[in-house]
Amino acid sequence: EITGIVVEALATSRATSMDTAALYLVLTRAHPELKTRRPKKEFLRLIGSVLEAGHARCGMFEMVQSSGDANDEGYGRWFYVPEKDEDKERALLIRALVPRQKRSETMKYKQYYWKPLDRISRWDPEDAL
Repeated sequence: EITGIVVEALATSRATSMDTAALYLVLTRAHPELKTRRPKKEFLRLIGSVLEAGHARCGMFEMVQSSGDANDEGYGRWFYVPEKDEDKERALLIRALVPRQKRSETMKYKQYYWKPLDRISRWDPEDAL
């Protein structure tokens, strides 16, 4: 049951990938009764174990590889791969309902650095009276 709603949340979300905390929010908004079944920490661990089990079993969930600590703690960003789903009927249904392809570049980790600006005055010289 949990695997199905995790697949639904990942496949129908606007985001390409989500971490377990974002999945928790999406799942509890769509299915409010899930909040009463388990405490939040336990439910977050359950989501993580479902994602890892699906990854190990057939590769239906993949984690965005990053250079940071997120992967070590299991808090990485996950996405659904319908082509590797062992439940072919569910994969076909998801593809029929959500025909768009998610961009492969957004399933990769990227870290951006911005060059700091030089110190600037409050007013430009040409704005002086």
